[in-house]
Amino acid sequence: MRIKYIILMFAALLAFSSCGEKKKKSYDEIAMSGLTTRTENLKTNIKAYANKGTLIGQIYGTLTGIGWNRWQCDSDRCDLKTLCGYRPAANGYELAGIENGKSQNIDGIPFKAIREDVLKHFRKGGLLIMNWTMPDYNGNDDMLEEYTKQVAKYLDTLQDGYGIKAPVVLNLLPIDGKTWYCKLSKDDYISLYKKIQDLLDDEDVTNVVYSYSETYQPGKNLMDRYPDNKIDVINVTYLQSKNAIDLPLYQKSIKEIVKQALPFAQDHNNAFGLTTGVESIGDSSIFSETLLTVLKQHHIAYLMFGRNQGEPIEEHYYTPYPGVSNKKTHGFMEMINDEVCVFLEKLNGLYLEH
Repeated sequence: MRIKYIILMFAALLAFSSCGEKKKKSYDEIAMSGLTTRTENLKTNIKAYANKGTLIGQIYGTLTGIGWNRWQCDSDRCDLKTLCGYRPAANGYELAGIENGKSQNIDGIPFKAIREDVLKHFRKGGLLIMNWTMPDYNGNDDMLEEYTKQVAKYLDTLQDGYGIKAPVVLNLLPIDGKTWYCKLSKDDYISLYKKIQDLLDDEDVTNVVYSYSETYQPGKNLMDRYPDNKIDVINVTYLQSKNAIDLPLYQKSIKEIVKQALPFAQDHNNAFGLTTGVESIGDSSIFSETLLTVLKQHHIAYLMFGRNQGEPIEEHYYTPYPGVSNKKTHGFMEMINDEVCVFLEKLNGLYLEH
């Protein structure tokens, strides 16, 4: 009888252990690299998908638009969706402000709203790209560690009710020619970039794919400060403001960016993405003639447009919105209806193993 009791207890323990293992499978699985399997899959797929088409996205694409923003409006609005029936395949966000414990980022967007938007976009299979434009820590290593801890904590909150974390492409220390770290020497910038990577690793960040991001300045060479350390994505940003529209220069610059950055990315086994646009558009031929031509000729992982925000009279938009004049819409519609452009509705399996 005692032996039978022991056997029954052992069987119960096995069953309990088995149930526990099954429960764990509801949570993120960790790959050999130390990243979540979905993050590891993203590293592979973001490069492979460039051979199929280009993911079309927008900074805060489902958070802000002309005449609305998500945290003050309960509706599921999106300028792209309303205009053409498609949602952005990629969304862009800024993290600056989280390192100081602020409730809003430097663009005035609540981090709570960003988290909700990130998880919603992730559940639908979309690509998530985040900048961290870190403030000056004035050489204080303790402050740098604290900044990094706060970012790590926030990245850890980007998970659903099952503990599945949303993988994020992180544009760490994006070079815009204005920020304090742009004034560092090349070696000091690269050293800081790698140091922050190590600090994030120490905080067990498992859902980040690192990206090197640089703003193009006409006449200057790109990729001079490339860290060459655990980088899987290269982003180049080129935006023209409404007060300095020069469409011939825009076309020339886009060609030069691709000429410089794309071969570099390929040589380093990186995906290449482009963040761009002309504020208030100017002429919609930038979409149909300039950008579409580039997308059809080259393997570009994503095309991220600048943010739409404010009221129509302010003209702060980089993609057409409902109600804008037809001359600013025609070329855009021609571009997005080309099969090379991939929107959320056509995006499948970005985080799955193929």
